[in-house]
Amino acid sequence: MTEYFQPTEDIVNPTTTLSQALLFMREHRHWSQTTFDSYQYDVKLFESYLLSRGLEPTLENGQHLSIVSQWIRQQKDAEAAYKTIMRRVAALSSLYAFYKDLGIIQTNAFKASSVPGQHFKSHSRTMDMDDLKSVYEALEGLQKEGIYIEIPIKLLLYTGLRNHAITKLKVKNIIWEEGVLVYDVTNQNSKNKYQVLPLPPKLLNEIQVFVEEKNLNEEDPLCYGIKGYPLKNKQLNALVNKINQYLNWNDEKRVTPHGFRYTIATLLDERGISVENIKYLLGHSSSENVQSYLRRFDIKIRQIKEELTKIESELEKSLKSRNERSPFKHQESVKRYETEVFHLPYSEEFIIELSKSNPQLLEKLMLEHFKQNNLES
Repeated sequence: MTEYFQPTEDIVNPTTTLSQALLFMREHRHWSQTTFDSYQYDVKLFESYLLSRGLEPTLENGQHLSIVSQWIRQQKDAEAAYKTIMRRVAALSSLYAFYKDLGIIQTNAFKASSVPGQHFKSHSRTMDMDDLKSVYEALEGLQKEGIYIEIPIKLLLYTGLRNHAITKLKVKNIIWEEGVLVYDVTNQNSKNKYQVLPLPPKLLNEIQVFVEEKNLNEEDPLCYGIKGYPLKNKQLNALVNKINQYLNWNDEKRVTPHGFRYTIATLLDERGISVENIKYLLGHSSSENVQSYLRRFDIKIRQIKEELTKIESELEKSLKSRNERSPFKHQESVKRYETEVFHLPYSEEFIIELSKSNPQLLEKLMLEHFKQNNLES
């Protein structure tokens, strides 16, 4: 065993190409030629993808979750069969698991990646920060229309929880003094699912205000739907569809609830959060209580919360900046534009009512009238 482990770092290191690493791994596996040929083909495919991205086909360049997820999606776009992609991911996962166990690399992104099922069209694209800024704008716009869905959508984004988990959340799942959400549900015929998830500060405050305003107790549901009733299974699709409709996201632009899970995993990976920490966020089974859980996973929780807070801050600043640029943010500004800048051919009551029901239309009318006045003058 000593001869097997000690010379490894001299032979293989993070800058070794995947093909070379596979050849070394072969010496310690009882593969048939057919099996090796299959592994070699899959490895070369991934190497080609890395080269197409301007990256050297090395072990270290292939260990990023975002790169692996994009490679998987590329294969789906090329209409590779589901089982074929699963086999390729499994082959690369074996390679990375081998070198992770030896301490050559730190993560195995292939193990943390999922392959969308055969009905790929129902799955979502991964959003970037610009997309999320648009989502924040949509949430604010929908709220002005009387549709308040910010809490379930933001929980969907920042926790990475699945649909069914979001609908099961209750007020008691929030541990206010720790700033975390505890998901503790026993699924049928499965282990107890237990997660302690950090929440960014503004979202935590928003939830607290909501709970106080609605006078909710510990056993009340935490998330509510479009009509204000407790959120039920599958209703998150309707909430996300409201965002799609508001932003005119159709076809390839359309997102689904599961797309938020893909998105937060990809964003954290791109910002340097380890695959192990991302896997922690996306799911963990345990039977420990909250305090022992917090002690055991303190570093992971703090690192994730710090990055989620940065993401939240960037999205909130973008929204604030947009509102400060808009002269149609409040009724007072609407009235000021009517009385001080130019006179619209509508009553004050009509303008105020339109500012509540359809601010986008009011903005359009005011801009058109303003342009017309400039032309006439």
